[in-house]
Amino acid sequence: MPAAPAGKLARRRGARMARTLRTRWWPRFLLAGALVVVVGATLVSGAAAPWVIFAGAAIIFISLSWTLSMSSADYRREPPMPPGAPSSGS
Repeated sequence: MPAAPAGKLARRRGARMARTLRTRWWPRFLLAGALVVVVGATLVSGAAAPWVIFAGAAIIFISLSWTLSMSSADYRREPPMPPGAPSSGS
């Protein structure tokens, strides 16, 4: 396997996914919704199974619709302000 050039740092394959899961809220909800759907389809039986699957699908739908409605400006954060500094909001 060729080594990485000296100017570039070697990255693990999962580093980008791990960073996304740490910094954004919606992948966590998507993952939780998918997990609820899988649990409902495999472990829950009877009349409760469709309700659990529906709940997981609702989590996925709501998180995706909220994410798709956000613009890139919504992801930007304001820099930290020192105590006593005037706020930019008002």
